[in-house]
Amino acid sequence: MSGRTKRTKFNITELDHEFHYFIKNMSCRAVMRLPYNYRCRMATQVSDCKRIINFFNYFRMMYCSIDIDDKATEVLFMLLFAFICVAFLWLMSFNIGTYFSPVLKIISLKLHMNEYLAGVTFLAFGNCSPEIIANLMPVRADAPIFTITVGNTLAIILLSGGTVCFLRPFRMNGHSTLRDLLFLLLGVEVLRFVMIKEGAVTLGEGIVLFLIYVVYVAINIADLALLRYYIRKLRRELDYLEGLTPPPITEINAKIRKLISWEEQDDIGIKDTTKYRRSRDTGNHFSNMTSSGYFVTPIPERRSEHVDYELNRTALHDSENPKNLQLFTEFFQSLNPVDAEAWQLGGWSNRIYLIARCPLVFVLQLFIPVVDYEKIKHGWSKLLNCTQIVTNPFVVITLVHSGVSSVYKTWHITLDFSISMWSPCLTVPLAIVIFLHSRTDVPPSYHHFHGDALARRHRTGSALRDCGHRIQSVRELHGGHL
Repeated sequence: MSGRTKRTKFNITELDHEFHYFIKNMSCRAVMRLPYNYRCRMATQVSDCKRIINFFNYFRMMYCSIDIDDKATEVLFMLLFAFICVAFLWLMSFNIGTYFSPVLKIISLKLHMNEYLAGVTFLAFGNCSPEIIANLMPVRADAPIFTITVGNTLAIILLSGGTVCFLRPFRMNGHSTLRDLLFLLLGVEVLRFVMIKEGAVTLGEGIVLFLIYVVYVAINIADLALLRYYIRKLRRELDYLEGLTPPPITEINAKIRKLISWEEQDDIGIKDTTKYRRSRDTGNHFSNMTSSGYFVTPIPERRSEHVDYELNRTALHDSENPKNLQLFTEFFQSLNPVDAEAWQLGGWSNRIYLIARCPLVFVLQLFIPVVDYEKIKHGWSKLLNCTQIVTNPFVVITLVHSGVSSVYKTWHITLDFSISMWSPCLTVPLAIVIFLHSRTDVPPSYHHFHGDALARRHRTGSALRDCGHRIQSVRELHGGHL
């Protein structure tokens, strides 16, 4: 009797161990091959299904909460998820164009960058950050990351670059292009050496790869410093040549053209995009780009004028106005997800598009502050921005803490408010102070520190205006001809 009991316990333990080992090493893809009535149980027990989820457990959502039990319903939900992915891609594109790009320009102005330096730093980080985060997620733990990265790089260089060359006329800077290609070849060759050598990649080799990028950025900074040094030197030479009697007209003309070219390379001023936006809203943007033919590069248009963003900042300011003039009107206008100008200029199809995107745009407007030099008051909305001071830290802390905790009681992550509940203790007093200090008709100085940017913009603008004056004076000396 005793021996029979021991044998029974031994057989149950062995089966349990085997089943536990099977579940632990089972791929979540195998769940999709099981009958529908078993998928819910397996989705909650297979460890691999818990490893690849983030904020939502899609397997548990589909086979437990929604209880999908046939192929047609499963395909329907797959199409729904594909549509949601497209919506998120559009949301990311809209977010970058409306919120990220204007702030990137302002930061570049504050740090006295030109377009090349801003492109290899901020723009490069912005492009690479989603890919880096995705590569570090558990869902890509066993993926061929290097092959994926090389494929993405080829897509950017060939597909995106080729599309730009086809649709947009532009001028390539010879020495900058050569410098970039040489560093690209250097990075590829070093990475190839690391791959073909025996053994795993060491920490030192990874640091070497990272240092190549650091050296590349340092050379771009040195190139910008040299450019500005030679601009100052060229201006001194022009001052000297113009003081000669008679002035060497041919040499002055050549130096003025070179100075204008260098000033354009050094300028990252914010351009007026009103014409582009109106062309896009009326639906004529694509037809304008291809009006000369699909296989003909369009003629370059006149360069857009610089935005007078100090005028935009103070356009509605009047010291005699109350500090809270039209407070709630401004608040509701800032939350309006339909662009009034696009609604008036667009046709019926564009208006349907504006209505369809309203929920997503409203969420972005509710949580993301606008800082854009092209807009009146630079996008400042007193009540909305004071509200965002409280809501944004609370939401971000909650989502980050919940993602780190990773507690799931159902198909979605359980929100953890244990830390974020204390954030209003700091943000509410700050929002009250800003509300009492600021005005509705002009953004406060701390909305964005614009002083350095304005100084930079005025210095560049005055330099270009001075070039124009020099050209005019040379024309007068040369009888009206250059």
